[in-house]
Amino acid sequence: MQVNQTLFHETQRFRQIWIWILILIIALDMWYEFIQQIIFGKTVGSNPAPDVVTIVFWALFGIIFPVFMLGLLKLRTEVYSDGIYIRFFPLHLRYRKFLFKDIQHYESISYSPIKRFGGWGIRFNTDGETAYNVIGKKGIELKLKHETVVIGTQKPKEFKRVLDSLIS
Repeated sequence: MQVNQTLFHETQRFRQIWIWILILIIALDMWYEFIQQIIFGKTVGSNPAPDVVTIVFWALFGIIFPVFMLGLLKLRTEVYSDGIYIRFFPLHLRYRKFLFKDIQHYESISYSPIKRFGGWGIRFNTDGETAYNVIGKKGIELKLKHETVVIGTQKPKEFKRVLDSLIS
């Protein structure tokens, strides 16, 4: 990443209430099954899983998945004088760079993440486009030589204004 000044910065997290509710319902169900079967020795359901499976599912979906989705997962977007840098932490170990010299066209867009990409996150569609989005339906679409990339943003005017000042 560049050591020069950050001209635009945005960090987005999954904050949609329906995502929180879904994740918490799954986590609470895993905790309930764990407590009933492992702590109290009472089986859950007519065909209960073995204890080791219950423990693994509880660890994955009762602890790791909620912490990952609600605590760690975030999209960082930064603009420097040479390009746009994005990182979907902790999925990306390094920033992905989109250098201005490689951008053929860009524009601020409104789009449907579900219709165009099948949802939020790091998404690909059948047209060969890639999206990095977390929330909402606003983004910056980058047309590169061999691909189209959509970067979701909650600050589309500010993001585009910075790009306009840097890309001639």
